[in-house]
Amino acid sequence: MAFLRDVSDRFWHYVSPRKTQQRRDKPYTFKKPALPTRTPVLQREIAIPLVRKISHEPCPTIWTPRMSSPESDIDATLLPPSPPTSAMQSEDLEGDTLLPDSPISPSDSKNGSSADEWNANEDTKVVDDGTYMDHHKKANINEERRRRDKQGRELKDAGWSEDAVFLFQKLGMRGFEPILPIAWINDFETLPEDLFTAKLDKAFLKPAFGSEYGAQIALDQLFDLGGYVRDAWHTRAKRTPAFQIAKAVKKYTKWAMKDGRVDHLWPRLPLFEIVAFSRHVHASVGEAKMIEKLGRLHELWYDALRIEDAECLGASVVPEVPTLYGITASHTVMAFVSYATPTEEKEHAQLRLIAMFDFGREGYDVWNSLAIAIFVTHCRNRMMQLKEVLGEPESSVDEDPDL
Repeated sequence: MAFLRDVSDRFWHYVSPRKTQQRRDKPYTFKKPALPTRTPVLQREIAIPLVRKISHEPCPTIWTPRMSSPESDIDATLLPPSPPTSAMQSEDLEGDTLLPDSPISPSDSKNGSSADEWNANEDTKVVDDGTYMDHHKKANINEERRRRDKQGRELKDAGWSEDAVFLFQKLGMRGFEPILPIAWINDFETLPEDLFTAKLDKAFLKPAFGSEYGAQIALDQLFDLGGYVRDAWHTRAKRTPAFQIAKAVKKYTKWAMKDGRVDHLWPRLPLFEIVAFSRHVHASVGEAKMIEKLGRLHELWYDALRIEDAECLGASVVPEVPTLYGITASHTVMAFVSYATPTEEKEHAQLRLIAMFDFGREGYDVWNSLAIAIFVTHCRNRMMQLKEVLGEPESSVDEDPDL
């Protein structure tokens, strides 16, 4: 028991807090930590030129993004710039022909059939992407419509067909009137709200017999054309910008004719031809090729409508060849033209300019693509009307001798 008591005492002496510490020999003092030394920063001397070079270029304009209006939930900075509205005559085109100084154009008809120059895509000053709504509010739609109606009367007096005048006015009014169904507004959020309408009969760009989804996909792919054209230009790709334009037009046309159930008639009797050529090729070469193709197409329509037979029989109603169009693409520029047959006053066929578009200009992809959609849709609607006159193509059925 004594042994256990000694062990217990030694243990409690070891852990007992009553045990006092031995006195320190030296007083306890707190040492402050040494401050870090700062590395001196060497100041670099910047060489300042003695003479300042004066720039003759205008100062860049800084565009301030505009906030969306309270009545709209769409960001105005995502909207495309305003469509062309102001009248400005072209410097590259004279009269009705696409190139007046072309070798195939007669010298006595340099001014064409109309005294003035017409272009449905009349140019205007460029505005930033966020000013469309403000610009559109200032525009007088009724005044613009009256101006277009006056131009239409002048074009008819100049010898234009009603079909070509309608297309001219429809292209010029894009941006001033609704052309899309209201049901598409959530699928095209970056388009201005004024382009959509709840009245389906006023929506020009809509499917005829196909689905809404197919029409939206075709139009959405057409909006990407401007980017493809500029990429082909900057990268010097083998597929030139003109090739990209022709490819996009053919693709949208294929959908439109199938949607109108006239795809079986379009390959043999189209209403327009496409000519794409390099920027190194003179415009007169492309003009001559377009006139040649439209001339052959005019003969095909003349035979298909049996106009000669109707004239020989003295029919009360003689069908007429519909207005034929052409799309020319050179580099980033696309043009819509109509075909004017030879007359007593003008012995040679001519191309009348309807509108020109430049996909090299950024910010106008929406309006340029809408122009293609309007052009192709107009031809589809016209083809659906002519389908009743042409009838279904005759299909030869061989009789089975065993029956």
